[in-house]
Amino acid sequence: MIDDGHHRVLPGPFARPTPARQDQCHARLAGMALAFFGVGFLVLPWWTLAIVPLLLGLAALLANERPPLPFPRRQDRWVMAVLLCYGLSWVIAGPWHGEGLRGLKDAWPVWLAVLTLVALSRLRVSSAWLWGGFAAGSLATGGWAAWQRLVEGTARADGHEPLHAILFGNLGLLVGLICLAGLGWALGRDRRLGWTLLLAAGGFSGLMVSAFSGSRGGWIGLPLALWVLYRGYGPRLALRWQLTGVGLLGLLLVGLYVAPQTGVERRIDNAVESMEQYLEGDQEMTSVSARLEMWKGAARLVADRPLAGWGARGYRQEMRERSLSGLQVPSLGRYWHAHNDLLDAWAKRGLPGLATLLALYLVPLWLFVGGLRDGTRERRALAMAGVLLPVAFLGFGLTYSFLAYPAGGLVYGLMLVILWGSYRQAPLAERAGLTG
Repeated sequence: MIDDGHHRVLPGPFARPTPARQDQCHARLAGMALAFFGVGFLVLPWWTLAIVPLLLGLAALLANERPPLPFPRRQDRWVMAVLLCYGLSWVIAGPWHGEGLRGLKDAWPVWLAVLTLVALSRLRVSSAWLWGGFAAGSLATGGWAAWQRLVEGTARADGHEPLHAILFGNLGLLVGLICLAGLGWALGRDRRLGWTLLLAAGGFSGLMVSAFSGSRGGWIGLPLALWVLYRGYGPRLALRWQLTGVGLLGLLLVGLYVAPQTGVERRIDNAVESMEQYLEGDQEMTSVSARLEMWKGAARLVADRPLAGWGARGYRQEMRERSLSGLQVPSLGRYWHAHNDLLDAWAKRGLPGLATLLALYLVPLWLFVGGLRDGTRERRALAMAGVLLPVAFLGFGLTYSFLAYPAGGLVYGLMLVILWGSYRQAPLAERAGLTG
C-alpha cells in the first residue's frame, strides 16, 4: 500500500485514482472539448460539434467536486432564457402556420447550448484550451482556404455543407477576430511570446479565410469589430503602440486588397459597379441587386403580417407566387430566406421571432460589455470575444441569413455559452501575475 497523505491507494495499474488526479482528468477532458470546438467548427462537418456538449456533460457527471460557482446565477438565467425563447419561437411558429414540428430542427441546436452551459457550471477549465483551440482552428482553416484558392484554383474557398463561401468566410473572420481578442490574455502568460505569436497568427489567418472566400458581407461589419478591439485594448496602450497597431493593420488590409490571389479588389469593384447599375435602373440581377430586391419582398411580407409572420413554408410559397405574378423579379422566387437575419425572422416568425432574435444579440452584449473595463487580462479578453460574437453575427446577418441554418444556430449558441462559461469562472483579480 502507498500512503499519499490523504488516501491509501493500491500500486500499479489497478490503483484507485486520488481525488486530485480525478479532478485533473475531468478538467483535461473538458479542456479537450473546448479545444475541439475551436479547432473543428470550420474544418469538420458541422454536426460533429454535438461531441462538445457530450464531452462536457461526461466530464461534469464524473466530477466529484461541488459546483465552483453558484448556478444558475441571475446572468446565467438570462443566457438560458434567450436561448430557450429563441428556440421556442421556431417551435411555436410551425403549428401556428400549419407546418407541424419542423421548427425543431432549428431549435435543437440552441437548446443544446443550454445543456452545455449547465455542464460548464460544474467544471473549472483553463482558458488556455479555449484560446489554443481557436488559434489552431483559425490556422487550420486558413491553410485549407489557401489550398483551395491557390492550389486547386477554386473561385471562392468554402467549407463542408452547408458552410458555403459566405458562411465559411464570415465565420473564419469571426474566429480570427476572437484570436485578436485573446492577445491581452496572452500577454499575461508565462510563455507570453509564444502565445502572442500563435494568437496573432490566428488573427491573420482569419482575415485570409475571409479574403479567399470573397465574402463581402463580413467586410461591412469589420470596422465595427475592429472598433470593439480598440475599445478593449487601445486606451491601455501608449500612443506610439496605438499608431503602430493601426499602421500594421492598415498595411495588412491594403495588402489583401491589392494582392490578385485573394480576389478582394475584384469582389469590391464588382459590388460598387453592381450598386451603380441598380441605382441607374439596370434590370440585370447581380448579387447586390438581388439582395436589395429580396429585402423589398421580405419587407412587403412583414407589412402584410407583422405580428404572426408567414412561416418558413409560407414565406417560400408567397415569394414564389409574387415572383410569378410579376410583383418582384421572377428569379428571386427560388430563394428560401431573405438574406437578412432580422427581416427573415420577422417575415417567417412574426414579432416574436424578431424579438427573440434581438434578445439573442442584445443580452450577450449587455452581459459582456462591462468586462471590457475589467482589470484582469483574462476576463477582459473573454469579454471582448463575447462582445465580438453578437456584433459579428449582427453584421454578417445584414446581408445574409446566418441563423436560418441550424449550423449557424449551433455555432452561435455553443460559442456563446463556452465564452460565457469561461468568463463567469475567470478570476476577478490577477493572481501571481497569471490568469487562465
